[in-house]
Amino acid sequence: MRKKLIFGLVTVWLLAFLFSSLAMAQTRSDKIHPDVAKLLAMKAAPEGVVFDIETLSPNALTEVAPYVRDQIQLIKQKFPDVDIAVVSHGVEEFALEKKAEKQNAELHSIFNQLVDDSGVSVHVCGAVGGLKQLTQDDFPDFVSYSASGMAQLNDYKALGYFVIAIHQLTDSQRKDLFEHKDKYIK
Repeated sequence: MRKKLIFGLVTVWLLAFLFSSLAMAQTRSDKIHPDVAKLLAMKAAPEGVVFDIETLSPNALTEVAPYVRDQIQLIKQKFPDVDIAVVSHGVEEFALEKKAEKQNAELHSIFNQLVDDSGVSVHVCGAVGGLKQLTQDDFPDFVSYSASGMAQLNDYKALGYFVIAIHQLTDSQRKDLFEHKDKYIK
């Protein structure tokens, strides 16, 4: 009788463990960006991978940075030697300013660590930075200040990099940013 009870308890525990593991795996797979899933299904590594982030929200980069980090880790697990870049070319890039480091410490830590540990290149847009008269000196050393985020992104595309769009502005939103910067830049 005792053996049957122990066997039953072990069986219930194993089934519970199996179902919870499946649920956790499902939750993790739900968080994989669709383009990252396509990339992970490839047999050979692409020339490189570039994450495209362009928003009108000053908080967007702090919100998506952990997600981007997780996507990069997934890619590096399958293709450890692939080059990866992040191009931030909207209002969100201002969170990477040196003067915003204290207020965005986790964001700065995430991107600094990606650069140091995984060789990720992090770019911000000089055209958008210019709306606030910013230069390379206004950003930490782990950030590259590109003359144009769109041009930087197009350079990566021309090199054969696989593009993962986290968020992109429409043409009209981009035009509005440059024509009415006071609406978006405080």
